[in-house]
Amino acid sequence: MINIYEEKEPAFVVAVREVKREDVSKYGDFHKPMRERWLEGEKEVVEGYQEIVEIALKGKRALLDGNWDLLGRLMNENHQIQDSLSYSGEQNNKLIETALAEGALGAKLAGAGGGGTIIALTLEPEKTKKALLEAGAEMVLGLDAGAEGISIVDERVEDEVAAAGEN
Repeated sequence: MINIYEEKEPAFVVAVREVKREDVSKYGDFHKPMRERWLEGEKEVVEGYQEIVEIALKGKRALLDGNWDLLGRLMNENHQIQDSLSYSGEQNNKLIETALAEGALGAKLAGAGGGGTIIALTLEPEKTKKALLEAGAEMVLGLDAGAEGISIVDERVEDEVAAAGEN
């Protein structure tokens, strides 16, 4: 695929903020664990997550193809669905709105549902990071959208392999 962003490389920016207990408890039954709502067959949740599965599959293809505009739109669509199922919280939505207002192609919640982490796809990571910090993020991290990925290295295993090779 042709890179239409020759002068600017897309990057992911992750913003984290502290989640206060009142943020979590303020929404009552609306935050009933999503797994329970799914298992109970709540129509809105089942249909919403079926849509999210489709979005995830399209998002994977967009990421692999380097189709950043589509990936950004899919991130936004994912967030709209997720937010409608279980309110993301005022501060999280503020961070997402800030990233988008600063030119991010897409932004959504990230993490396992504890609240307080968003991810944005942007062409201007430094500008986005600065804006997110000003909007209340306590920490921001930049991730290269074209990076190969993460690997975990257990030095003990490397030492054992090196020692075995010496024999």
